[in-house]
Amino acid sequence: ISGLAKITNQQYHDFAPQRWPVTAAREGGRFFADGQFFHPDGKARLLPVSWRPPAARTTRRYPFRLNTGRVRDQWHTMTRTGQSPRLSAHLAEPFLEIHPEDATALGIHPSDLVEVSSPTGVSILRARITDAVQKGQVFAPMHWTAETAPSARIDALIAAACDPVSGQPESKAGVVDLRRFDAGWYGFAIAQKPMHLTADYWALARTSHGFRAELAGRLQPDDWEAEARRLFDAPTAVLTTIIDARRGSARIAAHADGVLLGALFVSPTPVAIMRDYLVTLPGTRAAGALTGRPAADAPNPGPTLCSCFGVGINTILEAIETRGLMSVESIGEALGAGTNCGSCRPEIAELLNNLLTREAAE
Repeated sequence: ISGLAKITNQQYHDFAPQRWPVTAAREGGRFFADGQFFHPDGKARLLPVSWRPPAARTTRRYPFRLNTGRVRDQWHTMTRTGQSPRLSAHLAEPFLEIHPEDATALGIHPSDLVEVSSPTGVSILRARITDAVQKGQVFAPMHWTAETAPSARIDALIAAACDPVSGQPESKAGVVDLRRFDAGWYGFAIAQKPMHLTADYWALARTSHGFRAELAGRLQPDDWEAEARRLFDAPTAVLTTIIDARRGSARIAAHADGVLLGALFVSPTPVAIMRDYLVTLPGTRAAGALTGRPAADAPNPGPTLCSCFGVGINTILEAIETRGLMSVESIGEALGAGTNCGSCRPEIAELLNNLLTREAAE
């Protein structure tokens, strides 16, 4: 990309998608497609290297090996993909994958927040308990930044140990300790406009109707109504509230001229509401927003699985059960899921396999 080295900040802001490489002599095309390498004779050169253990070593203080990497729909630090509501709908929050046995030993439950500490820093991530990682190992995505989830920055956990040949940091071999984050409250918020987020933990994502945020803090604010007005920058909004101070729960909706500006849901445990339904409400009249769920006769597509076409898990499951769909291809033909970029096809296959395995067991 050396041909782009001198573009201005404004040119970068207005930059349209472009296929690299872009150099003074070349634009587009695939590297090595002509069978030639970057040496005078056009041949490749293979360098023998010896394996070395990671510089970071697990210890009693830091017993877990941390792997980091991409998630399906995001790229690098989300400077562009993070602007897409579709791409954020699939995974709107950073997370930490933990093996079930490790989670049990640490007293960590699904949807808990986890404080992840290394010799260089601390991050807070949402627990995702899964056997997709091995015992003693954890995985976290690398995309969230100070603009989207400041307490979940993964670079804070990675030591400054780089490969002497490639210059790659040791981002797949960190060492960390885990403990459950002792949250005094959990929250979820939706809004038409960016929110004023100051909680100990927050993660912000765009939606088709504005923004959504996961929240948590050690200490509850004294006045949840005042907190909602500050969060939504709505000092004169009409508030509808359901607050139970004894239980530590609150639900607050802010309206102006009958239109929903934002809604805040607070609970002493991770908030159980239908997020994918709620994110469609800002900017609408949404009289029943505080129920946290659609009307009984309204369809609930469930969490988004196919970002390209906005197809939810429940929609796919219903189609499998009612239409007898038995393959990824038949699901794609019926619903469109997996027929565009294809990145969700493995998850559709896993969903189908789990359902068929469960039926066979029964």
